[in-house]
Amino acid sequence: MLRSLRTFLRHVLSSCGHALGTLVTTCARRPPLEKLKNPDISVHLLVSSKTWHAGLLAAISFEFFTERHWNLFIHEDGSLCDKAKQRIEKVLPGVHFISRKQGEEKVKQALANYPVCLAHRATHNLFLKFFDIPLFAPGERFIFLDSDVLFYAKPEEIIDWADSGNDSFFYNKDTKEKYCIPRSDIQRELNIELWPFFNSGLMLIPKKALSWKIAEEFLLTFETTAHHPQFFEQTLYAVMASIWNQGEALPLTYEISWGFFRDRKSIARHYVGAFKYDILYLEGPLFLFFKMFFLAK
Repeated sequence: MLRSLRTFLRHVLSSCGHALGTLVTTCARRPPLEKLKNPDISVHLLVSSKTWHAGLLAAISFEFFTERHWNLFIHEDGSLCDKAKQRIEKVLPGVHFISRKQGEEKVKQALANYPVCLAHRATHNLFLKFFDIPLFAPGERFIFLDSDVLFYAKPEEIIDWADSGNDSFFYNKDTKEKYCIPRSDIQRELNIELWPFFNSGLMLIPKKALSWKIAEEFLLTFETTAHHPQFFEQTLYAVMASIWNQGEALPLTYEISWGFFRDRKSIARHYVGAFKYDILYLEGPLFLFFKMFFLAK
C-alpha cells in the first residue's frame, strides 16, 4: 500500500514537473538570429519519442548557463512524430534537425567499407551517437549531450575547451564502469590502458580521435562475446579516447548520481537509473524556472 502511494505521488509530482518543463521551454526560446561565437563547435543530442522533451530542457539549460548561442544539432532515432519535430524547431529556432532517415544515405556512404559498423548501426539506436553525429558535425570538434543531462551552473571547463582550440577528449566520469565486455578483455585484445569509469552522456570530442577502422575491428572481435551489447557505443567512445590518450574526465561537479537530489555544488547532473526521468522532472524544471526567470540578470 505504501509503495503504491509513493509511486502514485512520484508520478503526480513528475507530471507537474513535466508541465513546468513545458512552460520553461515555451518561455525560454533562444534568439533566432544571434551570431554564433564558435560556429565550428557543434552541440549534438540524440532524442527519441520518449526523451525529446527532456532533450529540450537539456539544450536550453546548456545555452542558458554557458550564456551563448551554439551550433545545435538534434538527431532523432526514427521514432519521433512530426508534432514533436515542429515543437523542437519552434523552441530552438535555427536548430539543425537530423532525422534518422536523413542520416541513412550519408552513413551508408561513410561506412561503405565497414560492413560490421553499418550492420550494428542498423540494429541499435545508440550507435547513431557514434556514427551519425561525427558525420554531421561541421567542424573538427564537437560536444555531445544526452537528453538526461541538465545544467545548473556555468560550465567553465566546457567553455574553455571550446574557445581554446584544445584537441583533448573529455568525458563524464561514471560511478561504476559499464563496458560491453570486461575491461581486462579489451585491454588484452587491444593492448591499451582503457580510461576508467567512462560515460558517454557528456563528451567533448576531437574528430581526429575517432576511427571507423578501429571500430570495425573492435566490433568484429567482440560482437559475439559482448556481455552487455547495449554499452557497445559507450565502449567504442572509451576505446577511441583511450587510444587518443589526450584528455581526462571532467571534474566530479559534472555529476552522475543515483540519489534523489543533486549535489548543490554540481555544474551539471546526468540522471541515471530506472526512475531517472521522474527524478529529472522532480528536480530540474523547478530549479531552471526559478533560476531563469527570477534570478537571471
